[in-house]
Amino acid sequence: MQTSFWRLISLAVVAVFAMAIVPVIIKMIQVNAWIVGFVRLAIAVVGLFIFAKLINQSVWSQRKNWLPITIIGFIFSIHWLTYFYSIQFSTAAIAAIGVSTYGAHLLLLGWFFKGQQPSLFEFACVVTAFIGVYFIVPEFSLENEMTLGLILGVVSGFLYACLPLLHQKYNTINNQRRAFGQFFIAMLVFAVALPFLPQSTLELSSEAWWGLAAMGVFSTLIGHTLWVKVTTELNHVVTSIVYYLYVPLAMLLSFFVLNEAMTSNKIIGASLILSANLAGIIYRSRRLSS
Repeated sequence: MQTSFWRLISLAVVAVFAMAIVPVIIKMIQVNAWIVGFVRLAIAVVGLFIFAKLINQSVWSQRKNWLPITIIGFIFSIHWLTYFYSIQFSTAAIAAIGVSTYGAHLLLLGWFFKGQQPSLFEFACVVTAFIGVYFIVPEFSLENEMTLGLILGVVSGFLYACLPLLHQKYNTINNQRRAFGQFFIAMLVFAVALPFLPQSTLELSSEAWWGLAAMGVFSTLIGHTLWVKVTTELNHVVTSIVYYLYVPLAMLLSFFVLNEAMTSNKIIGASLILSANLAGIIYRSRRLSS
């Protein structure tokens, strides 16, 4: 039990790191949100299909599972769309902060729909991480796009929090088929808009293509596929805590790559988030071993 727990935690950290590079790359390449989504998902769909063929497995779900797969894929696509626009309207750090409310949403959704009440200590860890997030929020005016970016990030975080509960509900469907279905349906959603985009938005630089390829392979194919697995098998409280690593990781990447300011408030907030993560994971580990 302990070995499996720490293996899943390790995979979750890898997945979060893979996803944390997304806001930085999107901000760097400045590509239309619909194109970003379609290309990333197309790479993931092709990658999972090839992998399934190599191990002689099918990625297609049975007809009875098409409805839940479609629901999962559609929610995932809207989560991505709101997140991409959050990044483009504001900054990589603001978008990461908005979507990181995922943890609080997941905690409350799990409590409401599954009756999984967190312990007082675990609840305190999530609250501490949430406070850390708000330490990182810079000053912004209601008259600029920062507010809209943050709101879209919070909406994206809520939609993303719905996915682990759906994956757990339909865990009788093979992990690989659920991941493939999620990506395939979302890809179709993004594909619908492509014919209506201006021709100029479809002309991408080599830097943009490299950025899209990196996100498609590392962030989507590897990161999101691993996240489907860990959110299916780990308790929702643990995943809500681990996901908060997203903020300091995205913040550090934004500082080194995009030269976004590293203020004392950001350092305090990141410290609270990391401390809450470590405390919550160790506490859950000890509960499993007792």
